[in-house]
Amino acid sequence: MNNYRILTLINFLTLVAIGISSPLFTLYLQELGATFALISLIITGAMVAMLASNAAWGWLADWLQARKRLFVAALAGTAIAYFWLSAADNLAMAWLARLLNDISMAGVATLSLALMGDALDASARKGRSMGFSRGLGSLAFAAGAFGGGWLADAWGFGFIFLVCGGFYLTAALVALRLREAPASTPSFSASPVAESRPSGLPLLFLAGVALWTMAHVASTSMWPNYMSALGYSKTAISSLWGLAAVVEMPAMVLSGALSDGIGRAAVLAAGGVGIALVQIGYLLLAVSLPALIGVQIVRGFGFGSYTAAAMTFAAETGGQAQRGRNSGVFNMAGVVGQLAGSLTGGMLVQVAGFHALFILCAGLALGSALCFLWLRRRAPALTAHKWSPG
Repeated sequence: MNNYRILTLINFLTLVAIGISSPLFTLYLQELGATFALISLIITGAMVAMLASNAAWGWLADWLQARKRLFVAALAGTAIAYFWLSAADNLAMAWLARLLNDISMAGVATLSLALMGDALDASARKGRSMGFSRGLGSLAFAAGAFGGGWLADAWGFGFIFLVCGGFYLTAALVALRLREAPASTPSFSASPVAESRPSGLPLLFLAGVALWTMAHVASTSMWPNYMSALGYSKTAISSLWGLAAVVEMPAMVLSGALSDGIGRAAVLAAGGVGIALVQIGYLLLAVSLPALIGVQIVRGFGFGSYTAAAMTFAAETGGQAQRGRNSGVFNMAGVVGQLAGSLTGGMLVQVAGFHALFILCAGLALGSALCFLWLRRRAPALTAHKWSPG
């Protein structure tokens, strides 16, 4: 089994676990007695460690040339965090477990992207391949989300975190089959566009990533609580989240292929506009279940368009020697957005309510779209299709 297939399987396993736990984690903290503001502080505190960890994982991966071993260690660390979380019965234990989870997940995200970049280094269809792999992960997320609410209603939060730990442990064992990729020369000759690319990621791209992620995280961090306040059950909340994830699969494949043809920036901008429309939908349509289903479908396309194009752009920029650092910087920009979003989400809801939150998120998402469009205009070579057959 080649590295691309192994990484796709690992991605599937980890996103099942994320699908099970993510829609319900803030409800779990609320059950332990946390206010909306405290929920934001707990998540934000753990993400501060994650921010620094992304750079450390990426730098170590490039310096040691040991991406596989570090990746296995990160997956094992996340498994331990979930086992710990399953036994937590107070907010202090839950916070410490989340801290370990976020540090380990920084390694999982950074190293999986670097390893995937290595696996697709010579491919002329990076966007399509990245979209398929990440899209399959979205189906896994959907499966976890559909089942997570039912498991929580039937067995409680401790049980679902135990299950998540099992998925991450299995992923760590699968990762032992990966092969470290040696420095290689692509089998496709670089075009003049590719040769002119800088090795680092453009600031406009990183700004767009941070704004998009802030909008997405601020909204989703409080979305389960918003749905609960409207009277939706845990099962309904997880199912609606899962519906968006199902849509992400075809959206990512389509947007990945499209970005191979028209460039990454246009597809990234479409992802920003899509998420802005979703926030407006939450403001106006959330009380109607059929309309809310439509909003979740749009959310799936907005998320898919952004994610496939952003991951591909980050993985293809620069050479193999710097791929770990670029992956770390990309994930750092995402974590900056997550930090700002998670802190803003609960605090703003506490002070001004859910509607103020969704208005802010719509503006942030549109801001990200403008960054990506500006990037396309100022540096079109950076977002053009990178490889041509030679």
